[in-house]
Amino acid sequence: MALSTAALAQTRPALAPPTDTAAGKQIFDSQCAWCHGTDGDGGTGPNLRGKLSHATDLKSIADIIQNGLPGTEMPALGLTERSSRQTAAYVQSLSRATTRPVPGNAQRGAALYDSTGCASCHIVGGRGNGLGPELTRIGALRGAPYLREALIKPAAVHPPGYLVVRAVTNDGAEVRGIRVNEDVFWVIVRDAAGVVHTLEKSRLSKLERQLEATLMPSYEARLSAEQLDDLVAYLAGLRGDR
Repeated sequence: MALSTAALAQTRPALAPPTDTAAGKQIFDSQCAWCHGTDGDGGTGPNLRGKLSHATDLKSIADIIQNGLPGTEMPALGLTERSSRQTAAYVQSLSRATTRPVPGNAQRGAALYDSTGCASCHIVGGRGNGLGPELTRIGALRGAPYLREALIKPAAVHPPGYLVVRAVTNDGAEVRGIRVNEDVFWVIVRDAAGVVHTLEKSRLSKLERQLEATLMPSYEARLSAEQLDDLVAYLAGLRGDR
């Protein structure tokens, strides 16, 4: 049985007026684009074009903008209720837009991921090693521009929680890797081979915290531009789908 016009209207998500969308774009450009990218294409934050991961309607989008999203890097923006609603209107318009295709071939990118040994440091779908960040849902968390930057200039997009330390023992042995844990007396380091070292600070002659360093190599000279496109396409498609 066909639905009446009134019934159809009730089944559709509420849409904001065009004036709210226009005002929301201005707020988005000044407050959100640095993370989510121009036109919502993604960067440090996820791509907002197409289906959203954590919101389904105008109200839930506004709630996230106003209050943040626990367990993620999305903070509470401290906007007024009106500004949150306007920004949500613009984000909702992005979610109805067609997702722009990422250049490259994801299937070739998956083969590159395997052949370049990425799994020796990263986990995808339970496979690999956890020296670096898990990538199972990286495409839902980061935009393609960020992913490309991470491949060619990894030190510039240093992920939080992966501090590189260099420890030298009193007898001259050196350990360099990711700091797993540290307290007043001990530091625990996982080196590039995945070996975990528990080091007593009183037996170290030097302990450097290399804030700008990373164990990830740059692929700018290792891969062609086409190969980088393929690898980014593969990573951008990793959304934890089962």
